[in-house]
Amino acid sequence: MSANPEIAPAAASESSEGSTFITKRALIVGVLLAIVGPVWPTYTSFILHSSRADHSHLSLAMLIPFVFLLIINTFLERWRLAFSPTELLTICCIGMVAAVMQGEFFLVWFMGMLTMPAYFASPENRFEEILLPHMPDWTTITNRSVVQGFYEGIVPDTPFPWPEWGTVLFWWGTFIGAVMTVNLCLSVLLRKQWMEHERLSFPVASFLLELTGVSGTSRTLRTLVQNKLFKAGFLITFVIIAYNVSTWFTIAMPMIPFLAGRYGRHVIPVAPGFPSLVTTFVLLTFCLGYFTKLEVLFSLWFFHLVQIVQAGIFNRIGVDMGAVDPWSSSHPAIGWETFGGMIVFVLWGFWIARHHFVEIYRKVFLKDDDVDDSEELMTYRTSVLLLVGCSLFIIFWLSRAGMDLLPILGWCFAMLILHVGMARIVVESGLVYLRVPITAQAFTWHAFGIGNLGPASATVLTLTNTLVSDGKTVGITQMAHVPRLSMAMARKSRKVLAPVVLVGTMLGAAAAIGYVLYQGYYGPGAYNFGTGVFKGGGGAVRFSDLAVGRIQDGTTATDWDRVSWMFVGGIFTAGLYYLRYRFTGFPLHPIGFTICGMVEMQDNAFSLFLMWAVKLVIIKVGGLERYRQYTPFFIGMIMGYIGGITLGIGADFLFFPGEGHEIHCDP
Repeated sequence: MSANPEIAPAAASESSEGSTFITKRALIVGVLLAIVGPVWPTYTSFILHSSRADHSHLSLAMLIPFVFLLIINTFLERWRLAFSPTELLTICCIGMVAAVMQGEFFLVWFMGMLTMPAYFASPENRFEEILLPHMPDWTTITNRSVVQGFYEGIVPDTPFPWPEWGTVLFWWGTFIGAVMTVNLCLSVLLRKQWMEHERLSFPVASFLLELTGVSGTSRTLRTLVQNKLFKAGFLITFVIIAYNVSTWFTIAMPMIPFLAGRYGRHVIPVAPGFPSLVTTFVLLTFCLGYFTKLEVLFSLWFFHLVQIVQAGIFNRIGVDMGAVDPWSSSHPAIGWETFGGMIVFVLWGFWIARHHFVEIYRKVFLKDDDVDDSEELMTYRTSVLLLVGCSLFIIFWLSRAGMDLLPILGWCFAMLILHVGMARIVVESGLVYLRVPITAQAFTWHAFGIGNLGPASATVLTLTNTLVSDGKTVGITQMAHVPRLSMAMARKSRKVLAPVVLVGTMLGAAAAIGYVLYQGYYGPGAYNFGTGVFKGGGGAVRFSDLAVGRIQDGTTATDWDRVSWMFVGGIFTAGLYYLRYRFTGFPLHPIGFTICGMVEMQDNAFSLFLMWAVKLVIIKVGGLERYRQYTPFFIGMIMGYIGGITLGIGADFLFFPGEGHEIHCDP
């Protein structure tokens, strides 16, 4: 397969019945990676206070150990014991999805919502009076002494409070497992449409296929390291990070303001009231953009500039819609506007997939043998039944927790839009630093208003912020790549992958939660983990304060100002689609509008612009042949980045334990 996104991949060009099958050793190593992957960055973040691994949808929690495996595999090749591409992809898929359960990507939000309302309850914030009575004891740890032990530690040899934690973790485990299963089923059902009919780029998958020797442009890591362009890309990145690491040992050496974490963030003021321009170089955004279509790259940075102008005008003329919702876009009007765009973005995708959905219906309900689903991870029938069953369980779970049916359906609608929308954006753009325009909780709050929600529904809605995960969703963007990567495996091997991915993810979650509980009760205590969220600086406390304020108000109905901007964004996006279909070569893709107000775009836009310019020159001057020739250079840059981050974590472990440094930080 060509890595070139301008010519989308064929349906299953890497697939071969002659390929090796998934082996027991691949499954064992994959499950081990699923367990180790979420735990090691939890340690480096909470205990070592070094670089985190939770910022990206392509997490370093998986990449670092996976690259170590690839290096080991080059030595195993000498004794003909090397892992085959199918085995490597199996390990990659299991570890990639499980990585979402680590560190501050998921654990902070999950553990915070289970414990913070009780621990931080005070007469001033009224958590105990307004929130806790509406939180069933199977959804939250309400015993203050139990949560106090988690935050502050307990005396050695004191028994662990299994009764309180066991029940809560079990029921939340079923809920999160149901959400993950829904995401996997959606990914399976959309795989053929996205890959074969629309021929989306899958930049992340293209990068991973290159590393595992499937894609055809290079065979294995052993071959890549012999390429001069790969070496150049690796050395440029690694040497810069290595130098910056060396400056940690002396104050006499200044850091290079490049690949240096927050030190490399440069802000350029525009005008009073206007958001600033940021010229941060985000390496993963830049390099993965090489596998992305030019029109997508252009639209991403272009609409970000439009958003800066729009936000500035709104601020200057006094468009006031109240406070921005937590973990939403920088301006509420733009957040709701782009969410409206994402609704049209997703629904239009469903509309053009209608013939594919009819085929699924015929296969599932009419048992039409002419519809072939033998290449999928699961049969369409299994996927649909699991999707419906898990969706009904989610609705039942929320209802039993105390949430009314209409708010549940509103929340589920927003989750569907955001999860499918985010998955498609990552699949089509390769942008792995990504959050939602608004959260599903914000949509439900403002669409119904606290007067229609009531205290019980509002409280349970607050609990669902366990799934916000820094605005990155729960595994859907990773799940979307599993069916794509499976197409490079032997057909019979794919059926094993789906259950193993789910089991590996839950085992990884259990390992990470167990480690955090141990460090909380028998280690330094969660309050000393080094993250401000566990000190009441955000996360669950912020959501709980917001919920209390709105519940006390008690009269707020639907916020028609925000809903109106949602319709404006939807109409604008529909207009973009009309122009794309009406005029051949129309340069703007709606994907850029759906996330232009996202906070991370402020840091990503400059790197997207650079890659758009670089790729445009390469293709215009050298054509597709030159484009393919330079692919190893950008893969080498990513590998040098991974090596540099590993070096920094190692230096923190040996010389700065508990006082580490962040190289890989939130862009």
